[in-house]
Amino acid sequence: MIALKNGDEHALKAIFNQYYKYLIVTANNYIGDDQKAKDIVQDIFFELWKKRTQINVQSSLKAYLRRAAINRSLNYIKSSRRFQFGDTVLDMELKDREERIDEVLEANDLQQVINHTIDQLPARCRLVFLLSRKENFSHKKIAAELNISMKTIENQITKALKLIRKSVEKYGVNPFFLLLGFLNF
Repeated sequence: MIALKNGDEHALKAIFNQYYKYLIVTANNYIGDDQKAKDIVQDIFFELWKKRTQINVQSSLKAYLRRAAINRSLNYIKSSRRFQFGDTVLDMELKDREERIDEVLEANDLQQVINHTIDQLPARCRLVFLLSRKENFSHKKIAAELNISMKTIENQITKALKLIRKSVEKYGVNPFFLLLGFLNF
């Protein structure tokens, strides 16, 4: 972001290459028009460049750009309405749709954080954790397969869960949801 603020066009190009398709999908989920979604995303990148010195990203750049795509999509929908009656119902439907899409996008982002954390686990810890959570192996079966003690299995799973919990807390998610199994490992 510093390079972008300093006017580095290569930084803008790198950001564009990384987020362009993601932002088109985000905008298209709201407006259902691929060409208009592309126009909206191009406008976002134009504004990003034009206001690069004034932009202050509080969270991640991805979250900032996603919010810009959602806001511009909603503004487009509101400005393109042909009928003015029933605005309250339409606004409620738009808000519900926005919340559902936000939830899906946030769950996908969170899943990526979890998957990245699992990928970074030490090899033995990752193997034990995946056998337990993904393959649903019992501790006894893991012990037999890997020729390790039950205590080692418990320690490895505890270690993995602690690291995952720490990574999702940074993301602002209550780790209790992990225990309930709402996310896929």
